[in-house]
Amino acid sequence: MWGITWIWLKAIDDMGVGPILISVIAYGVQFLMLLPWVLPAVWPRLRTDSARPLAWRWLLPLALLSGIAGIGFAVAMVYGDVVRSMLLFFLIPAWGVIFGHVFLHEPLTRLRITAVILAIGGAIAILGPDIHWGFSIADLAALTAGLALAASNVVFRYLQAEPMLLKLSIMQLGGVVFGLAALMMCPEPLHTITLPGLVHSVVYGSTLLLGAMLATQYAVERLPAGRSAVLMTLELLVASGTAIWIGHEHPAFTVWMGGGLILTAALLEATSHQPDSDPAHDQAKP
Repeated sequence: MWGITWIWLKAIDDMGVGPILISVIAYGVQFLMLLPWVLPAVWPRLRTDSARPLAWRWLLPLALLSGIAGIGFAVAMVYGDVVRSMLLFFLIPAWGVIFGHVFLHEPLTRLRITAVILAIGGAIAILGPDIHWGFSIADLAALTAGLALAASNVVFRYLQAEPMLLKLSIMQLGGVVFGLAALMMCPEPLHTITLPGLVHSVVYGSTLLLGAMLATQYAVERLPAGRSAVLMTLELLVASGTAIWIGHEHPAFTVWMGGGLILTAALLEATSHQPDSDPAHDQAKP
C-alpha cells in the first residue's frame, strides 16, 4: 500500500492540490474518522485527577516527528523521482539503529554497524555529485522524512502501554498541525485548487493512506522486529517497480547500486534481531 501511494499523490497534484495541502486534508479526515473510537478512551485520562494521565512528554514528540515524516514523504513523492526519493527515505534502518542505541539502549553489534555503513554508502551513491552541489527539495524532504519516521518509530515502540489507535490519532494530528505550519511558511498556490483534487484528497486519506497506516502499526506491534523489517522492504520494491513500469522512470546505474546497498542494509538490520523476540523494550513504560 505504501509503495503505490505516489501514484495517487502525483495524480492529485495534477488536479491542482499540492502535497502539503493533500497531507493536511488526508490526515485531518483520518483524525476525524478515528475520533469516535479514541475519544471515549482518552477523555477520562484528560482529567487532572486521573490515575493514569496521558504521557504528553512522549506523545507531543510523536506528533511532531510523525507530522514531519508525513509531510516530507508526500513532498518527496510529488516533486522527486519516486525511485530516488524512496531509496533516500528508506535510510530508516540506519537511523533506526542509531536512535535505538541512543534512546532504547539496543545493542550496537557488528552486523548493525555494517548495516548503517551500507545504508549511508548507498545514499552517497544515489546522491552522487549532488552532495557537492546541494540537494534538491525532494532529496531533502525524503531524507528528513526518513529520519523523522525512524525517530517516531522509537517513540511509538517506547509507548507500548498506550493504545494503538490513540498513538495513531496523535500521529494524524501531528500531520495536520505540522502541515498547516508548513503551509504558512511555504504557501502553495490557491488558484490551482480544483474540486476533484479536494475530493480525491479526502478519499485518498480515508482509504489508501489510512489503510497503510493501520496495517503498518498493527503489524509492527505484533510481529517480531526482524520479520516486520523484512516485510517492510516490500514498500521499497513495489514503489520502485511501479515507478519504472507506470511512471516510466529510468534510474541511473548509481541509483541501482545505491538501492542495492540500502536494501542489503535493511535486510542486515532485520536479521540482527532474534526471530522469536519482540521489539526492543516492549515492556518499557513511559
